[in-house]
Parts: sequence; C-alpha cells; structure tokens
Amino acid sequence: MKRNPVLLCLVFAVVAVLTTLAVAEPATNHEYVFTPFDAPDSVFTFPIGINNNGLITMQYLGGNDSRFHSATLRNGTYTIIDVPDASDTLVSAPNMQGQVALGYYLQGEVVMHAAVYTRGSYAFLPDVPGELNTSPSALNAGGQISGVTWSDNFYVVHGYLWDGSVYNIFDHPDTDIPQTLAMGLNNQGQIVGQYTKMNGEIHGFFKDGDNYTEIAFPGEPNTVAYGINNSGEIVGLCGVAGPGPNGFAVGSQGFILSKGIYTKLVYPESASSFPLGINDTGGIVGVYMGEDGVFHGYLATVKK
Repeated sequence: MKRNPVLLCLVFAVVAVLTTLAVAEPATNHEYVFTPFDAPDSVFTFPIGINNNGLITMQYLGGNDSRFHSATLRNGTYTIIDVPDASDTLVSAPNMQGQVALGYYLQGEVVMHAAVYTRGSYAFLPDVPGELNTSPSALNAGGQISGVTWSDNFYVVHGYLWDGSVYNIFDHPDTDIPQTLAMGLNNQGQIVGQYTKMNGEIHGFFKDGDNYTEIAFPGEPNTVAYGINNSGEIVGLCGVAGPGPNGFAVGSQGFILSKGIYTKLVYPESASSFPLGINDTGGIVGVYMGEDGVFHGYLATVKK
C-alpha cells in the first residue's frame, strides 16, 4: 500500500511512562517538563492530541507488522483502537468525552475512510462526496470533525469540517495549487492548519468561520499550525522545508503561539522536535528525534 508521509505524521501492554529527561527553556512565561514515551512495539510514535482529562491519542508504526496503528494512553495504560479488519488506522486528537475520529484503510484498498470511536464502539462515517479519501484530524465536544480530503494523488488537497451531517469543504484563498490541510479544531469550531503555495512555501492558518488569519513564526520561511485549544493557544512547526519530519528539514523546531506571542518549544538536546496537540491546561504532546534517528513521543507539562 502506498502511504503518504504527511498523513502518517501521526494488544497494547500496560507500560509505565519513562522518567523525565529535562526541563526546557522558558516558553510563554512557563518552564516545561518533558516526559518521553513510546508505544510498545513501535518503530516510531506520533502523539496527535491530548484532552483536559489527560487522554493522549497517538499513531505508531508497528515493528513486527509494519502497519500503522492507533492507540490511546492514559495513566500509563495504552489501548489499541484500530478499526477492525483495517490494514492501517490513523487517529485524530480526542475530544473531552474521550471520543476520537479515525482514518482507516481496509485490507487491499488504497482509499481512506473515516469513523468515530466511542468507548469500544465504532460509528462509520460517509466518505466526502466527490473525493476518494476522507482523513480526519481532530474531533471537538460538539461532534464536529476537521480533516483532509483528496482524490487521485496528494497534490490537490482540500480541508473539510464535518458538522455531523454534511462535509463543508474549503481551500485557503491564497493557495494556488490548491493544497489545504485542516489539522486542529477547538470547541468554537475554529480550525488551524497549513496551505501550500505554488513556489513550495508552506504557511500556517487560523480559520474562524470564513475569516482566515496567517500563522507565521517571525523570521522563519515556513510555518505549520497543528493544534489549538479552547483558549486559542496554537502549537506547530516552523523552519526550512526539506526531506525531514513532515516535509521540514532536520533542525526545524516547534512553537507555541499564545496571546499573539510566538515562542519556540524545543525538546532538550534533540535534532528536531515539534508539538502536535495542546489542551486547556497547557499540557502538550509532540514528537522529537532521538540520537537513534527515530521519532519518539513526549508529554510536556508546565513545571510547578
């Protein structure tokens, strides 16, 4: 099966989270304590989101079967939430009820479908009309889902917002490919994500209704916004485009945007790191590249 690395940005045993390694430099007037973790039997782990109850969602590549799996982590307990009979399952950020949206490929297919997971049960959603692939990225408390849809290839990509009955497809007005990825979503229905220009520049955006605001880390050529909480704090990645994590060169760094102030958020002594999700209490999940060249998950909490 052909997998797209942009979307994969992103039987479990009960495993204790590893010990804290370090404290980061101050960010948004806070110091963060970083705790690393890996899904069991994971070649690499991508945490996607965290809710206010501390439930973390992640996707990981299995070392034994080379498949993408999805799981939750809470209080040291991992739970696999793969769609039954799927070859690969990708997960969204969770909502406050602990629900998640899942993108999945059925065995022998190369078309992505979507479902919502709630306490062990799966509700299967319709595909985006007129498109081949439906890939959810975040689910809010009202049941809205942000995501990405595309057809024959991953060159022409659209964002969407599912309102429970209808897919509202959109493209950033300044993308000329078009290529728009809707990534994070909060309870107000505000969306963050990225769009790409024909010259290859990657820009972050904040969408509130029909209004768009640029998310651009000062002095950096490219910016992506991945997650947003209900206070409007945004996390993402900035740096130089290249053959590295999520289309960025090794050495690119994460950031948090809070009250109009951009601050780098870097896992200590890592070649690359970036956050993917943030909750309302300032808990952040993300990934970092270890000395082994493999991506591992982290939880960042405000130092008390």
